[in-house]
Amino acid sequence: MFSAPGSLEQFFWYSTIALHAVLVWRMWRCRLAGRYPAIFILLAMQVARSLWITQYIATPQLFRYHANHYAFSIIFTEPVLVAARAVAVFELTGAVLESYRGLSFLSRATLAAGLVASVTLSLLVHSAEFTFSGEPFRFLRVIYLLETTVYSALAVFLFLLALFVLYHPAPIRKNVLAHGIGFSVYMLSSAAAVWLRNQDAAQWTRAASTMRLGITLLGLAAWAWLLSPRGEEESVEVHIPLSEETGQRVLARLDALNSALERK
Repeated sequence: MFSAPGSLEQFFWYSTIALHAVLVWRMWRCRLAGRYPAIFILLAMQVARSLWITQYIATPQLFRYHANHYAFSIIFTEPVLVAARAVAVFELTGAVLESYRGLSFLSRATLAAGLVASVTLSLLVHSAEFTFSGEPFRFLRVIYLLETTVYSALAVFLFLLALFVLYHPAPIRKNVLAHGIGFSVYMLSSAAAVWLRNQDAAQWTRAASTMRLGITLLGLAAWAWLLSPRGEEESVEVHIPLSEETGQRVLARLDALNSALERK
């Protein structure tokens, strides 16, 4: 049976709900919901799921009494959220590369292929973990394995996307940068925490959850702070320093590749 969340974990839990709600409100108020529908829907879904689960974890007594309800809530909602986060990353990729429509299409196809390959490879690598020893819910173990494989794949893709942006001297919108920071922090913390939890569910579940929520809280705070109506018009330069000649050469190659992809 699960151990009840501690006071620090509870604090992080309610704080992340509040920041998710703030992000939903800010996106709606700043008229960004239509600009980033997948991200907006994901954040709203996360708030709804968290509020639903709160009824089972509000106190240690409630948690112990409703442990089964809590587990089944995770089992039935987490796959939906995992899929929604993957779709949101697709949307973020398109926003980063929208000036290069051909490259945006290529990146989405590459992401889809990379996710399938990463999940397949990770399931093969972690096949020994399907012993379910010490795991009271078999399907819960499967969900956590799904999380760590998909989030690891998304984190790697976001890292490669960041390298692309850093090398190509083109400005990106501030709001896109805010979304990128929020997603990157979440994917990295989730992948690491779920991997740790899968090593020994009885020993690491609460510590991994606390770590995940704490790091996610920092990412959400930065995300909410950076998001603004002006962020759709204001751009930032985040690339590594390049000489003028090198920068022009890189952009020329990028334009040529994009034009070739758009003609296909």
